[in-house]
Amino acid sequence: MRSHSHSNMELDLTRLFERLGLSLDIGANPIISPGLISWLGRLVDVNPRQMQLGLIAGMEVWSTGYGFAPVDLESVESWLFDAPRGSHLLISPRDLNFEISDVPFRPGRELILWSKSGLAQFLGFAIMDGTLELFDSQEIIAEHEPEPDLFSGTGPFVLKPSEIKPEIDLGIAKPILIPAVLYHVKGTLKGPGEDNIERWILNCGTLSVLHSVELLDRTPKLPQHLLDLADEPDFGKLLSERRTHNEGMGDLLHWWKFDNKSKTLVQYDVLVPAYIGVDENGGNWVFDSVSNTFHESVYAKDSSS
Repeated sequence: MRSHSHSNMELDLTRLFERLGLSLDIGANPIISPGLISWLGRLVDVNPRQMQLGLIAGMEVWSTGYGFAPVDLESVESWLFDAPRGSHLLISPRDLNFEISDVPFRPGRELILWSKSGLAQFLGFAIMDGTLELFDSQEIIAEHEPEPDLFSGTGPFVLKPSEIKPEIDLGIAKPILIPAVLYHVKGTLKGPGEDNIERWILNCGTLSVLHSVELLDRTPKLPQHLLDLADEPDFGKLLSERRTHNEGMGDLLHWWKFDNKSKTLVQYDVLVPAYIGVDENGGNWVFDSVSNTFHESVYAKDSSS
């Protein structure tokens, strides 16, 4: 899962598995709702020593990715609800804020959850039996080169959903992707002083300022629906804000206006993970899970039609 920064000492789990002689088939990935957990591949060959650790051929391998935010039980439960039947290995380089024994059982799904200590134990066995060389493992399994750019390659790029839980029930809604436009805007706010700012703005049914932007590594195989886009976004109106300013007699509110003449703009074609449902009048509603925006009574056209 890509983000603004990428530690050059984070393990590349896919390359690590290759180094350990474990083959991952990345074809026909399971279809699940977008979220924190992403699919790495399906185990093809497993030796007897690895079988002792619970690995089996055909097991789906998943990762929470890296980050400072710990993994909560709700994220794992939501993922497990969508997970297909079979065996699953979930690797969490992130901290867990729950006990592994608290993960619920779901019939037909066999789950092995490796926390950081579980992954360390697996690597320890590999080093002890000589599968993994101790002194060159950093060179083999670590990313030394920083990720060049958040938007490297060709789009559209899939935005990572927000971790904020919606107040609406998405249980009967269908996950979809919405083609949209993301702007990276730089410019100057002018008020009692000047402030150089940069903002991410999502054009998806409405204009939303995003606090941060992350991307999913893979495009989920979900139907795409179209929402109307703003033709000519008014960044001056959108980015101007009222701020407090101390003028010696206490804090006073002042308008800080965005100077459109100072604007520099880069735009990207993106796909927004969302949900579509039907209201009581038979119309559609859409929940944008990136900006956490709820759109009522919208016409969301299936882009495949």
